[in-house]
Amino acid sequence: MTDENGITITAAESSPIDDAPSDRERLQQIKDPTTGIITGVRRVPVPPGEPAIESYIVEREDFTPFTDGNQMPHDEGGAAFTKDAALVATYGEAIERYCGCVYDNSSFQTAAYDELTEPALDPTAVVNFSPTQRDTMADDTDLCGTDDELTWVGGVDLRSGATTQIPAQLVYLSYPPTADPFIRNPISTGLAAGSDREMAIHNGLAECLERDAFIIYYLTATALPVIDPETLPPRIHRLVDRITAQGLELTLLDATTDFGVPIAIAVLVDRTRRPAVTVAAAAGSTATAVLESALSEVLQTRLSTIHRLSSTTRSADEIDPSEIDSFVDRALLWADHDRLADLDFWIESNRTTTFDAFAVDEQPDLDLVEAVTTTGYDAYAVDVTTRDVDSVGVTVQRVIVPRLQPLYLVERLRYLDGDRLSRLPVDMRYRDTPITDAALTTVPHPFP
Repeated sequence: MTDENGITITAAESSPIDDAPSDRERLQQIKDPTTGIITGVRRVPVPPGEPAIESYIVEREDFTPFTDGNQMPHDEGGAAFTKDAALVATYGEAIERYCGCVYDNSSFQTAAYDELTEPALDPTAVVNFSPTQRDTMADDTDLCGTDDELTWVGGVDLRSGATTQIPAQLVYLSYPPTADPFIRNPISTGLAAGSDREMAIHNGLAECLERDAFIIYYLTATALPVIDPETLPPRIHRLVDRITAQGLELTLLDATTDFGVPIAIAVLVDRTRRPAVTVAAAAGSTATAVLESALSEVLQTRLSTIHRLSSTTRSADEIDPSEIDSFVDRALLWADHDRLADLDFWIESNRTTTFDAFAVDEQPDLDLVEAVTTTGYDAYAVDVTTRDVDSVGVTVQRVIVPRLQPLYLVERLRYLDGDRLSRLPVDMRYRDTPITDAALTTVPHPFP
């Protein structure tokens, strides 16, 4: 099986080499109290009355001394429905964060896009702010143009295979946002680990697709088809029963887009306790794995939110929605039961579908790169694997698809440009006409 971070988990009895280490044993080599990438992992306790889930968070020292980037918070973790899968997910998340933050400025080149002689990603082709948003910005807003000097790192064009220069601010999470003219704020979208390059790129691209779908359908308040739980495969049905047995309402939405890759959004509602709303999304080549990933992610997010809520005395009334710039504030906002009405277009959707209809286009060997690039979208990958991570048989890739709708975490920097935002709901026959900027929801999204 493949966990939600995309690292293959192989049962010991099916291994062709009896003494080969398991994925958990191999990945836990990154853990050492004094010299490891992480110093340990800690199990997140599940409170009474909550669905059972194995969840862990990473303990590590600050790795700022090993990078020219900014200091990053220690908040990596992973979850799954078995202990082994959860630990593999946790180690994978730690590896992704480490490789996505550690870099050496001396390995980069600095130039304007217009000055480069080799292939490069045009920074103005990256979706960010709409013309309407730009008209309201101050004249001195430092948005990137093709004649602005940027720092570049070598990547690969996934369509042609050509070496291509990519702006470093789109690659590294720890890259200082003010170091170069602005393209986008740092975010982990597309940063993924795998046992080989192909797997890591597949996983990173899946994350790009899930977030593109989530933010488009959320901002446009598009009512999506609810997957009938009675049509789910036995394992997924059992997991759903485990969750709803605790008094929670679960809605699984078919969020598939024009690429034909299965995408699901899970919405968890608690009408008596907090948090009131938790969401997650997942994408991949097989519908069953996508649904299980969405379920484990939504429970992990709920569990994390419960523990954060227990350690704060703040209330949702103290949050200025327009100033949200952290997961803590976003989670606090959506913990309030008054927010439920803002998600009625999903929770109360009249559209329905079945698991078989959701899975109709699934192909276990589906090539996500081909699915994206053959529809005219450019996609790039940058290998950010460090030597110490490579030694444990893992590669980490940062995947970038400039024209997909990007998830944002800072509400004053909402990205509303791009034709997909207005076009996709029409193309998928959920809307009759394209939506305008003015009609987009202004309620901060609930994605963690």
